Amino acid sequence: MSYSKTLTSFVTSKNLWYRLIEFSEPVKTVEQASRQIDAEKIVKSIVMVDSNSNPILALVPAKSMISHKKLKKVLDVRDVRLASHDEVLRFSGYPAGGVPPFNNIKRVIADPQILTNETIVVGGGDVDKLLEVRAKDVIEVSNAQIVDIIQNLTSLNKLT
Repeated sequence: MSYSKTLTSFVTSKNLWYRLIEFSEPVKTVEQASRQIDAEKIVKSIVMVDSNSNPILALVPAKSMISHKKLKKVLDVRDVRLASHDEVLRFSGYPAGGVPPFNNIKRVIADPQILTNETIVVGGGDVDKLLEVRAKDVIEVSNAQIVDIIQNLTSLNKLT
């Protein structure tokens, strides 16, 4: 069974509205995805690992960057880092590039900006698929904690 079939079976079992968006090639960038969908609706599901080796799923708008400082404070941990490709699959059950917000990771932190649109577009299980779902359903089903975890524009400008 493909990862996207596992995902659509899950959302169907929860009676959630969804639309599977298929691409002819792997979708690796927001720019690629925005050829078929509104980039403002894209939400990244980023697998992180804290200093206690626990996985965290961070949900942020696609054009935003996670603030490690804010995330460490929310989690009350010494450090956080991006998961490796192997860890992404092991912790979430999905390959990097296809991770949906509905997966095996129990600790989910969502930035409030993902609630800007009624529907959002998230990883579709496989790297050539995306899934459009209702933002409120993502929060409810994943039991996400809603906290500001993205870098603000002034700190982003300082990086350049």
